[in-house]
Amino acid sequence: MKKKSTVVVLVVLLFAGVFGGCSSDYHKIENTFYVSVEGDDKNPGTLTEPWKTIQKAADSLKAGEVALIREGIYNEKVLLKNSGEPEKYIVFKSFKDETVIIDGSGIDWGYNWSSLFDINEQSYVKIENINVKNSRWAGFGSTTDSEGSSHVEILSCSTFNTQASGIIFSQADNIIIDGNSIERACISTDIGSQEGISLDNVDNFEIKNNEVFDFTNDVTGKGGEAIDAKNGSSDGKIYNNTIHHIPKIGIYIDAYKATSGYIEIYENNIYNCGLGIAVAAEKGGLLNNVDIHDNTISDCNTGFTVGGWSEGYSHDMDTIRFADNTLTGITSKGVRLNNPDAKNVYITNNRISGSSSMIPIDIDGGQQSETTVEGNVFE
Repeated sequence: MKKKSTVVVLVVLLFAGVFGGCSSDYHKIENTFYVSVEGDDKNPGTLTEPWKTIQKAADSLKAGEVALIREGIYNEKVLLKNSGEPEKYIVFKSFKDETVIIDGSGIDWGYNWSSLFDINEQSYVKIENINVKNSRWAGFGSTTDSEGSSHVEILSCSTFNTQASGIIFSQADNIIIDGNSIERACISTDIGSQEGISLDNVDNFEIKNNEVFDFTNDVTGKGGEAIDAKNGSSDGKIYNNTIHHIPKIGIYIDAYKATSGYIEIYENNIYNCGLGIAVAAEKGGLLNNVDIHDNTISDCNTGFTVGGWSEGYSHDMDTIRFADNTLTGITSKGVRLNNPDAKNVYITNNRISGSSSMIPIDIDGGQQSETTVEGNVFE
């Protein structure tokens, strides 16, 4: 009897395992839809009868559903219509890492705003391994003056030749931008072209493992910084990014008109930029608790600036730390302290080297009494 019971148990477990696996796979198929340039939007969206446009998926997908997109060039503007839910994200992803390109050539929506892949204030969304190029304005994003997106992830995507930002979010929270390539963004020199990766009033964010590079915009006041968290953006991390060949600033934190802070910037590699990293409060905002450490900044005009830019405003800052960074090949100023309203600024344990005419630390408008400079090595 004992032996027979063991056999029965094994058979039951095997039966449950096989059919449990089939049930799981079937559930997955039920929630997965397919898009192909050879499809038809009248199709049911299956692997053998896929939809033709990504917009059809954006119109149709609901919480917990996935669109797998087949290789090809999709000449369309995408406007997302629905949100996912916690643990039931809506997902747009390339099929088996095939090359998917959304090409905005010839698509003109008539005004300088919006994105070619417009997340449209929706939440609980993941976009993975999709490439955008030739956008009339931004690449991926959600831009709004009211409550925006929440819990959105942009993963392993790329943007190329966008007139404005590669990736942009405003009035949002819980945003992850990870492993993307942002090339030739902010081509336009119109006001509002923003920055390569641009966050405006975003809480709880991570910008990590991205490459941002090869910008041409060098017109003062017309956008074109590589990564910018601004105007109320707080509680975030910017790390392990590679930023290069940017005429303006590599990483820019600007409180602008709002209160921003509790931002950590570390282990980024920034080279061949006009200015490596800068902090500011351009239009009277407050910037506090920014920790910038263990970054490598090389072959830039200036390594780090505490800015006091925009006349007629106060530029309140409190507790700005720049520590344990390595600056090499700097041609003008290693660190520039230009803000008379900044308090508790710490410049410590950095290694700074450059041309023979470089000024390692230039207190150019900053308050000596509010600045701690110690442990730095000048080579």
